[in-house]
Amino acid sequence: MHRDSLIWFFNENGLDPDAGPPAAAIEHFHIKLLTSNSSLQDTIESEVLERLPQREAEISEDRDKIRCAATCDEVVRLMRSGTDIMNQHLLVKKALEFEDEIIPKIIKMLKTSLNDLFIEASIRVLAICKGDVSEDLIAIYDEIRNPYAQSLVLVALGFKADEKHIPWFMKQYKELKQLYPEESHCYGAFYALIEMDDRFYHDSRRISGSHGADDHSS
Repeated sequence: MHRDSLIWFFNENGLDPDAGPPAAAIEHFHIKLLTSNSSLQDTIESEVLERLPQREAEISEDRDKIRCAATCDEVVRLMRSGTDIMNQHLLVKKALEFEDEIIPKIIKMLKTSLNDLFIEASIRVLAICKGDVSEDLIAIYDEIRNPYAQSLVLVALGFKADEKHIPWFMKQYKELKQLYPEESHCYGAFYALIEMDDRFYHDSRRISGSHGADDHSS
C-alpha cells in the first residue's frame, strides 16, 4: 500500500554518519533484543559477568527486587526508579504480568512524564505487550508534552501500528525535525518506519537491497 512512499522516504532521509546513534536507535535495538531468542540475553549476561564478576551481587540484588514486586504500583515504582541494565528485560516481563492494569496506567503517565527511565521502560512494555495499543497511543500522541517521550512512543508504534498509518509517521518525522532541528527526536518516526517496512514489506524487494539502519544513512 505504501511501499513506494517508503522507498522515497528513505531515499530522502537518513542518519547522520558523523553522529552517534540516536536514542530511538538504541531503543529499537533493546526492543528487538526483547523479542529475540532468550538465549541471546543469557549469552550477553554470561559475557558481562565473565568480564565483570564483581557485578554479580549487584545484579542479583536488583533482580530480587523485581521478582518480589507483587502489585502493579510496585512495578511502576521500579520503572520510575530504574533497574540495572542487565535486568531491564526482567522488569518488562514483570510489568507484563499485570498487562491489563499497567497498560492504561503507563499510557496516561506518558502524557506528562519527564522521567527518562520510566519512559524507556514503558516503551518496551508497550512494544511487546499482547494487546493492540496502537490506536490508543496514536490518539494521545499530541497530548504527550515531552518530545523525548513522543519520539520513543513512535518507536513502540513501529512494532504495533497498522500499515495505513505509514503517512502519519512520515508527518511526525517532518514535524519533529522542524520543531527540534538540533535534537534527534525525529528518528523515533524513522526507526518506526524501518520496523514497519520490515513487518509489511519483508517479502518485497528491500530498500537499497538490504534492511539495516546503516542502509538508510546519508
